[in-house]
Amino acid sequence: MNERLKKLRKTLKMTQKEFGEKIGLTNASISDIEKGKTILTERNQNLICEKFNVNKEWLEKGIGDMFLPELPEDEFSQILSEIEESDDEYIRKFLEIYFQLDEAGKKIVSDLIHSLLENQKK
Repeated sequence: MNERLKKLRKTLKMTQKEFGEKIGLTNASISDIEKGKTILTERNQNLICEKFNVNKEWLEKGIGDMFLPELPEDEFSQILSEIEESDDEYIRKFLEIYFQLDEAGKKIVSDLIHSLLENQKK
């Protein structure tokens, strides 16, 4: 995984310091991970995938494309309009609250969702 992390960082044209700042790690930590001295935690894997739209299968195992496909703007707009028209008040309230959270709160929600998805795959 250390080589893929380095490849990702280079693809993004970021220094170890810049990359680390995006996920809350020092450039020394990124360096140690890239050299294989320390492992990339599950939490940091999730952060990388979220912040940079990275395919977790690629990051973990080298399977598939480096990046996930982005939703086309029109598809994203359609999803938003479906949510607005939905009778499901819970989804609207969830999104409203989510976007009011600070970065730490959003991170907790993101980690929970990633964990639920991983458990569902098993």
